[in-house]
Amino acid sequence: MSDLRHRRLSVLRGAPSATAAAARGLLAAARDGLWIDPEADPPPGFTAADPRDLRRHLGRAFDGVALLDPDAEALGRAHGCVRGGGALVIRLSPGVSNRWRARLDAAIDRAGGGSPAPLTPVIDRLGGTAEQAAVVEALAALFTGPRGAAVALLADRGRGKSAALGLALAGRPDAALTGPAPAAVAEARRFAPGLDFTPLTDLLRGDRRPAVIAVDEAAQIPVPALRRLVERHPQARFAFATTARGYEGTGRGFVLRFLAWLERAMPVRHLTLRAPIRWAAGDPVERFVFDALLLDATPSAFAEGDPGPLRAVRLDRGALAADEARLRAVFGLLVHAHYRTTPRDLALLLDAPGVHLFALETAGPTPRIGAVNLLVEEGRLPPDVARGLARGAARVRGQALPETLAADAARPDAAALSMLRSVRIATHPALRRMGLARRLTEAVHAAFAPDLFGTLFGATPALLAFRRSLGYRLARLGVSGGRRAGEPAAVMIRPRSAAARALVADLQGHLARDLPRQLALMAADQTLDPALEAAALVGLPRATPLDPATRDAVVATYAFGPRPFETAALPVLRFVEAHRAALAELPPDARAVIEARVIEGRPWSEVAGGVRPAMRGLRRAIRALVRRVAPDLSPG
Repeated sequence: MSDLRHRRLSVLRGAPSATAAAARGLLAAARDGLWIDPEADPPPGFTAADPRDLRRHLGRAFDGVALLDPDAEALGRAHGCVRGGGALVIRLSPGVSNRWRARLDAAIDRAGGGSPAPLTPVIDRLGGTAEQAAVVEALAALFTGPRGAAVALLADRGRGKSAALGLALAGRPDAALTGPAPAAVAEARRFAPGLDFTPLTDLLRGDRRPAVIAVDEAAQIPVPALRRLVERHPQARFAFATTARGYEGTGRGFVLRFLAWLERAMPVRHLTLRAPIRWAAGDPVERFVFDALLLDATPSAFAEGDPGPLRAVRLDRGALAADEARLRAVFGLLVHAHYRTTPRDLALLLDAPGVHLFALETAGPTPRIGAVNLLVEEGRLPPDVARGLARGAARVRGQALPETLAADAARPDAAALSMLRSVRIATHPALRRMGLARRLTEAVHAAFAPDLFGTLFGATPALLAFRRSLGYRLARLGVSGGRRAGEPAAVMIRPRSAAARALVADLQGHLARDLPRQLALMAADQTLDPALEAAALVGLPRATPLDPATRDAVVATYAFGPRPFETAALPVLRFVEAHRAALAELPPDARAVIEARVIEGRPWSEVAGGVRPAMRGLRRAIRALVRRVAPDLSPG
């Protein structure tokens, strides 16, 4: 039976101009809405949104949301922004033909077809439930109970976990509320008037010692940062709230990696909320999204430690898309065994060019998947594209490894090589430590013959050791995607051709020279695991001497290109030391940022005006110094 707080799915098909006009008509009764289409103007009262920037709208609720040709990530994020009784309008353009669109169409059919219907006025009927009240009571008891304890609150979206957290925090001046960003805790703050957002960096570095620390949307924070938070405040009472399944893709990392660690550090109580509050139980839009995005996919059933006979196979993506049971087993394993899997990976798996899937599976008509490896062909880029990457003047989608080598390591020549990059490798939780990942990787090595095999991942001692044992060498260690509180990003390469072997030898020589200074700077920004520092140095050759010509060339790639400072830190330091007189002639703000970060090695957060302004300011300052003392290094 339908409920007034059930949300409605409407699907419009046709040219974007026609569907935009029809969507405006369907949503005419909306008091507010989210319009996800960069090309068409939104209706009055609607918020325009770029599909690539929906994260900042998470936690908000609208009467209506309209989105054009959604990819998996946009659909997963957008649906949760529709309040109970509202409408999700999906606009589909003609001529789009791929496996993701076919899957979306099939899910729409299973959901009843999405017949367009005008939105009726939405009446807010938000109210707590007995289940939520019990969670609030349990949280309040924690906040007044013994120190050094924690609660983990996991629930699907729309269940009221943020509201419960805020209600339990209300009136507590001894509490700190943090999360990945201020917008992520807005809902919790709405129910805890007067409680401000506390940046995570303040809790990691400041002197404040709150009795209660609450972390909302905790799965969006890197696991190492969560660990450091607990280690810095061992006597606090913690509450970690997060979405269990959905758009984040990191919820499994929170469960598999952080909670397992937390339970060894202190008592942890687990809470959940099952009944939705933002919309009614049995909501058809939620069912549709879970179906389309495989959010409820689960791995195959295996007994602990007993895989039975497994064979290595290359999976045909067309056949996989048509085999729902097998697809659910593959994607369910990726989601449950790998913390970074997101809905975007479903679209990548189905349609991205150059993608390959290998699996270890049982024989028979209904194979069970014991391990899976998602790979992508990269490289073979034209020289002009590679030079554009090195200058920061170009981006090439689906070329993560060549872009990293060209832009971050200043090796545009590397982009011409053929590469096979391991994107995800996942082993069934019941079958770990049985050599399946090794067996699967060796099957991949036997099946392809690129110039090099490569991978990028959040570095841990175990993963570094695993890849080294398979012939991979550490080529770069850096910071991933600006998430400076997370694990360093490792680039490891197994070379095959002579050109690739020469590339790796050169990169390793530079890394051996630069890594000690780089690690010192990274340790200033975040607490690094000593075991990881030691593991990063294993197997490196004798350091390449830093002659003036090499020093100046590296400094130029940093000053006038996209290269991160940490990968050029030692050459920049030596350049600054060689030109102290010119440094003294720079403007005070430029001189101060160079002295703080380059010479003294202070954390970015202590340099000037925040991390990102400090990064921009240092590059400008080094650029000014280069132009003053070595103008021939400037590109013009």
